[in-house]
Amino acid sequence: MKNLILLIGALSLFLGAAPQAARAQTYNDAQGFYGQFAMPIGWNNMGGPSAVGSADGSMIGFSFTAGYRFNGWIGADIEVMWLGAGDVVQGGAVNGDASLLSVGGAAKFYPFVLTSRHVPGWIQPYLAFGVGSGISEQSFRASNQFGSSLSETVFLFRFGAGMEVMISKHWGTFMDANYYASNSNSISGIGMIRLGAMCHF
Repeated sequence: MKNLILLIGALSLFLGAAPQAARAQTYNDAQGFYGQFAMPIGWNNMGGPSAVGSADGSMIGFSFTAGYRFNGWIGADIEVMWLGAGDVVQGGAVNGDASLLSVGGAAKFYPFVLTSRHVPGWIQPYLAFGVGSGISEQSFRASNQFGSSLSETVFLFRFGAGMEVMISKHWGTFMDANYYASNSNSISGIGMIRLGAMCHF
C-alpha cells in the first residue's frame, strides 16, 4: 500500500509539471552539474540460501546522485544508494531483514535530441549503464547480538531507462526503471523503480 501511495504521488508531480513547460529547460541549456534525490522501490531476486535464509520481497530506501551533463546527448553521475526493509525467509517463515548499501557510477545517453523539434525539450528520456559496489547484509530479527548479521561485498551492473521532466531551467522530477545484476550469494539481482526530484546548477 505504501509503495502504491508513493507511485501515485510521483505521477502527480509529473502531471503538475505540464503547465510550467513554457519556462522549462531545453536540450540546449541542459549542460552542467546536477543533483538528484530519489526514493527507490526494489524487488529482489532470491539468490542461494544463507545461514539466515533467502532474501525475498520488496525493498525501499533512498539515493543521492551527483552528476554532470556534458551536452544534450551524454551525461554521467555517481550514486549512493541504500535499500532496506527486505525480508529474509527460511523454512517458510520470515526471520531476518535484508539491506543493501552501494556506491556506483553510470553513463547516461539521451537518444531523442534529434527529435526534440517534435518532442518537447523539457521531457528528456534517457538510457543508463553503470557499475558499482556495495555491502549486502542479512540480520537476524531475533538477535541483537553484535556481529550476528551476515554481510558480503557485492559487485553490481546497472541497466536502466527513464525520463527527466524539467519544470523549470533548474528544477525537475524524474522517474526511471533499472535492473541491478549482482554477484551476491543472497541477492542475485534487483529490479527497481526510482522516483525523485532533481536540480540543475
